[in-house]
Amino acid sequence: MNYRTDEPSTMTLSSDVVKITERENSGVRSLSLTRMAIGYVLSGTKYIYHNDLSFSIEEGSAFVLDAGFHYEENVVGDNGRFEQITFFITPQTLQQVIFGLNINYGLSFSSRHSCANCISRNFASCRASMPLRNFFVGIDLSLRNSGLLHNDVGQRIKLNELIYLILSDDDGCIRRKVLRSADADSGHFINIIYENIFNDISIEHLAELTNRSLTSFKKEFKRLFNAPPHRWIIEQRLDRAKIMLASTNRTVSEIGTECAFSNISHFIKLFKQRYNDTPASFRRRHSGVDNNEDVAAVS
Repeated sequence: MNYRTDEPSTMTLSSDVVKITERENSGVRSLSLTRMAIGYVLSGTKYIYHNDLSFSIEEGSAFVLDAGFHYEENVVGDNGRFEQITFFITPQTLQQVIFGLNINYGLSFSSRHSCANCISRNFASCRASMPLRNFFVGIDLSLRNSGLLHNDVGQRIKLNELIYLILSDDDGCIRRKVLRSADADSGHFINIIYENIFNDISIEHLAELTNRSLTSFKKEFKRLFNAPPHRWIIEQRLDRAKIMLASTNRTVSEIGTECAFSNISHFIKLFKQRYNDTPASFRRRHSGVDNNEDVAAVS
C-alpha cells in the first residue's frame, strides 16, 4: 500500500465549498478536519481507512466526515480523474440553518436511526438520492462558471438547500450524523478532544477543559466515541504513528515523540500489541525505509 501526506493536485476553492480534482491515485494520506465535511464523489472512488479496515465511497455517493482525523485515499475513475465536492460546516452554522428551516418553513427534523456504524465510525456514506445527486452536479457547474457560489449569499442559499435535502431524505447514518453535529455542546467537547490528542495532557485536565467532572467527562466521552478516553486516545496516536512510519523518513523515536509517546520503548510495545508488528518492521514492509535504531528496544 502506498502512503502519502501531500496535498491534492488540483483544488478549486470557494470559501467553505471545495472541489478537488486529482489525475493520479493519491495514496493513503492523513486528513485533519476542524469542521464537519459533507461531500459527494463526482468521479473515481474514495477510500476511508478506519480501525485497519478500508471502506469505499463510489462515484455517485455522498459522505459525511466528522471533525477530527481521517485517513483517505482517492482513486481515479475510468475518465482518468478523481473529482469530489465538499462543504465544510461548523456546529454553529448547522444550528443556524436548521433553526432557519424551522422558523421560515415550519420544518422540524429528528432521527430515530441508530446502528453500530453510527457509533463506532467517524464517517458515513450512502448512494446519493437523485435530488442530492442533481444538487452536487449543479454545484459543480456553478464552481466552473463563477456562478452563485462565488458570493456569501449564494453559498448560504446552497448550504440551506443541502441540509434540507439531507434531513428530508431517508433516515440513516448521514442524517443522524448531521443532526448530532448540530449539537453545539457536543461539538465543543469533540473539538477539545481532537485539539489535544497529540498533546501531553491528562484525562483529568481534559475534563477540566470541557468543564466537566471526571465522572461526567468519562460518561460523555463514552457516549460520543464509544470507548473509554485513555484507550481511544492511545489508538488515535498509534494510527497516526502507523501513517507516519509509512509516509515519512522520520525515525521511530521522532514519530513516537510527535505522537505524544514520551517513552519510546512503551510506544513500540503498544504498537506491537495493536498491529502485531514492531514499528521498524512495519516500516520495512510498507515503505521500504530501513531504520534499525530501535528494533532492539522491545522484542
